[in-house]
Amino acid sequence: FFFWIRRPPRFTLVPYTTLCRSNIAADAPAELQPDLAATLDEINRLSRLADGLLAVARAEDQETTPEAVQVDSVIADRIALWRSVGDERSIDLVDQSRSVVAMISAGHLEQILDNLLANAIEVAPTNSAIEVTADRDKHNVVVTVVDHGPGLAPQARELAFRRFSGLGDRGSRSAGLGLAIVGSLAKANHGSAHLDETPGGGLTVVLSLPAAD
Repeated sequence: FFFWIRRPPRFTLVPYTTLCRSNIAADAPAELQPDLAATLDEINRLSRLADGLLAVARAEDQETTPEAVQVDSVIADRIALWRSVGDERSIDLVDQSRSVVAMISAGHLEQILDNLLANAIEVAPTNSAIEVTADRDKHNVVVTVVDHGPGLAPQARELAFRRFSGLGDRGSRSAGLGLAIVGSLAKANHGSAHLDETPGGGLTVVLSLPAAD
């Protein structure tokens, strides 16, 4: 456990274990593949849980030091990192962001996007898309992550940013930390996050951050 607490907040194991899973499928003996795949799933779960607890604790307990961050560049980097996870499930990650700069502490936007992309990929139907946008709205930068999964009932959307709230019909995300991290980091950086229903079904996460002048 000490190892997980000490590791850098930008680091996420999920895309790398996806690559390991591909290697297992190609190289591991057939009788070992189910156990190895189950081990990788548990590593992913524990990685997300440790990242989540650390991110929420830091957001709640430490002062932030916002700096100018090129949002569209960070989005492109995170989509590139998560693309292999999406490809494994036949989910297309679509970058529709414009060139915008927000004020946010170093590493926080990466953490937010990692949680939102992980959540969206987990519930998105096969052969669907997840769209990520970024644009300027007066004094704020608005980032959206849109999926076409089962969505959330209105009452569940109201509770989704609470720690360990669970996500009901969103599937197996019983830890309920992903959106709590997003909400805590947004608030810590003088921003906000809220949930909308995606037209036609699904969930749209809307993140608002102060724009750099």
